Amino acid sequence: MSDLVALRAVFPVWDAVGHGTKRYPHDLDGVVLVPRDVAVPLLHNGGYVIHDRNRTVLALDDHVAGR
Repeated sequence: MSDLVALRAVFPVWDAVGHGTKRYPHDLDGVVLVPRDVAVPLLHNGGYVIHDRNRTVLALDDHVAGR
């Protein structure tokens, strides 16, 4: 199991998300790979959802993903 989690921003992104003193760059689709300990606060407070590599967006709450 990978220690990195793929997250997708639910808002327009510029370049990277910061957590503490580290920055994690987004790709052109707004997907960012972050360590698991960084993923938790981003999922709960930062406007991110889990990104499935099959292009399916899984959200903690359905209204976040617009379902």
